This record gives sequence, C-alpha cells and structure tokens, in this order.
Amino acid sequence: MVIMQTVILNTVSSEVFLFLFFFLLILILDRKFNVTLPRKLFLNSNKLIFQRGCSILAYYVPYIELLTYHIPLIQETHPYLVRLFLPSFISDSMGWYQQVPFFSTIYMLFTYITFLRFKFPPDRFIRYNLMFGIFLMYMQGIYIEIYMYYVNNWCETVREKSDTTLSMLLIWLIVFFSAVLRALLGKYIENSFIRETIEMHLGRDGPDFVWWDREKKPKPKPPKK
Repeated sequence: MVIMQTVILNTVSSEVFLFLFFFLLILILDRKFNVTLPRKLFLNSNKLIFQRGCSILAYYVPYIELLTYHIPLIQETHPYLVRLFLPSFISDSMGWYQQVPFFSTIYMLFTYITFLRFKFPPDRFIRYNLMFGIFLMYMQGIYIEIYMYYVNNWCETVREKSDTTLSMLLIWLIVFFSAVLRALLGKYIENSFIRETIEMHLGRDGPDFVWWDREKKPKPKPPKK
C-alpha cells in the first residue's frame, strides 16, 4: 500500500511539473515572439469543452425525471439493471428531486425564462440542447399519463408492469442517448419538424441572424423547354 501511494504521488507530481513547464514555456514564447497559435488553441479548446459539457448537462434533469417515473416499477424485479441506470450520484439527485414539490415545472419555467428568453449563454448550441431537454420533459408529461393508465388497467401482475416499464424505459434511453451523443459531437437533430419547433423558441440571435433552414442554397430551376 505504501509503495502504491508513493508511485501515485510521484506520478502526480511529475504530471504537475510537466504542466507547469509547458505553461511557462508557452508564456515565454508568447512574450518573446508574440506567438498567438497556442493561445488560440487553448481558448478554442476551452470554449469547445465548455459548450459540449453544458450541452450534455442540459439532459441531466430530464434524465432524472425519466428515472423517477420508471425505476420504482422495475427495482424489485430487475435490481441489477437499476444499479446500472442508477449510480449513487443520480440516486442522490432523485432524492432531492422528489423532495421539492413541482420541481419539473419550476425547472422548465426557470430554464425557459432565464436561459432562453434572455439568450443566456450566448452560445446557441447550448440553448438548443436546453430547449431540447425541456421538449423531452414535456413529451414525458404527456406520455406518462397515457402509460400509467395502460399499466394500471391492462397489466395485472407485478411482473407484467415491470417488464412493460422496462421496455418503455429502454426506448426512452435510446432517445436520450442519441440526444447526448449529438450534444457531444456538436450536431443538431436531422428531423426538420423537431428542429424547427426548437429553433422557434430560441428566437433570433441579432438582426443579421439567418435561420438554419435558409442557409441552404436554393435548388436550380430546370431549364425551360
């Protein structure tokens, strides 16, 4: 154990030393030769990490709401899958989510008014994913009413309710996984109807803003015969 701790400390200290060395080297080069490329790469990489990280976090609360509806019905019959979908930090988040009354409504109103209507943050891709997360929460609200009616009236045993809930949860997880993957890769959804619905809520970013569906060049007209 002592040897392992020594190795870890030596590794961490060497990495810190290398980081400080390269940082000082870049600083000296920038002061001496006015090298702007490392600075641009550093700023652009931080901006990219911030954009993608915030875009992924936009689906955290909608994911918590999804698990809040489904986990109670499958935790008895599928405990191992519950552990897979429900690590400790998500379980803690579900705890305070359930303790706050009308949390989903408060979250949607706060996000829509503060982040979307005031266009904060300025990055449109982050606001797009925030709005897409709200869109998924609205869809869950409609879906859960229909689903709970079906489960309570058509599923007789606990096993049937659990299996049906697990099937619906897997479908929703595919939707969330694709949304998170697009947020990670910096891509928008390809469905034009959903894209237009979200873009309308985001509004225009300045007087010279060009809508996404008007950036494409018009198709050339066929020649007259």
